[in-house]
Amino acid sequence: MLEYIFFHKQLLEQFLKQLEQHDIPCETRDDAMGLIAAVSEDLDDERLEQVDKIYDALLDDTEMLLDSDDNASEKHAAAITLNLKNGDTVEAPINPALLKRVLSVISYEELNELVEAIVDGVENPDHRPFCQR
Repeated sequence: MLEYIFFHKQLLEQFLKQLEQHDIPCETRDDAMGLIAAVSEDLDDERLEQVDKIYDALLDDTEMLLDSDDNASEKHAAAITLNLKNGDTVEAPINPALLKRVLSVISYEELNELVEAIVDGVENPDHRPFCQR
């Protein structure tokens, strides 16, 4: 599942409404970090791209709302979900501004692929020189 985090319920509701208009199924849950919307990775590329476009548009709204909140500094948080080979799922905190910059140039699918490669490299270290793999 690809997960999208929201810090304001109204933006999550907008996201869900737009997904529904495009007939894209989604699951939601509350998380310590915020409100999570999860979309299946099995969707075709066109639909995944549509989800990313919808979320990117709402990211700008999130930033404006966070900047206008009285306690905005307490809400600036983001995390990347890591799925470990033992079945555990952990969240690695990341600077929201950095995550936004990364997502402005690569898709969520590409970020997920990068994160999975890093997790695999940490959990299954291969000490041979890279050119010999």
